Amino acid sequence: MDATHSTGKAKTPKQATGTSDDTVMAASNRPFGPDGATILATEHWSLLGMRSLIWNEAMSRTAVFLTVLSASIVALALLTDATGFGRRTTAVALVLLSVVFLLGLATYGRLVQINSEDVAITRAMNRLRYAYLVMAPDLRPYFSTGHHDDERGIATTHLLGMGSHLQTWPHFLVTTPTIVATVDAAVATAMVVLAGLTVEAPTGAVVAAGVVAFLVIWGALFLLQWLNLGVLRDTSARFPTPPDEL
Repeated sequence: MDATHSTGKAKTPKQATGTSDDTVMAASNRPFGPDGATILATEHWSLLGMRSLIWNEAMSRTAVFLTVLSASIVALALLTDATGFGRRTTAVALVLLSVVFLLGLATYGRLVQINSEDVAITRAMNRLRYAYLVMAPDLRPYFSTGHHDDERGIATTHLLGMGSHLQTWPHFLVTTPTIVATVDAAVATAMVVLAGLTVEAPTGAVVAAGVVAFLVIWGALFLLQWLNLGVLRDTSARFPTPPDEL
């Protein structure tokens, strides 16, 4: 006997494949469809890989700058020991330090860009976490990083809840770009002092010129970093922190 005679009616296609109405209803209730979590996770891993690459570049550029600086100082020390600290040695020192200073500026500029890219990547990952919590709101207590794409949410991810603003000063002063800016300002100071000694300027004037050079270079570089971060802070947020969480 066939299925028609044994049950009194033919099976519908839905019954033949074993698909129930409850299964179809559950699939339709998913906020982003059945493949939403997989797609979001793939994007998240892509952002993590990109973040790892830019930070590897940051460390490599910093290492190159400091290596060139160290090699230049050693070379100048050997030259001074062999020939004495005369005008020729001073001229060579000014040339070498100028190259190191320009390399430091390039390194600093790229580090500031990398910091900006890192903030943008963090914002993107916060948006993905927001989507995760839309799909599974019960997981909210287990998230240590932020899930809002405004300044507070990004700072929560960067500082793991230890600050609510991107420009938290203790953190801002010890970042890699600030350290490179400090070293670069010191190189500029050394150049100014050497130039002052070459023209036999008074000691007080040389010291004052060195201090001014350090403060001007360091302040200008620090201001550039702060302004660059300010542009990112002004970007409109899609999922801002609710007022009750501020």
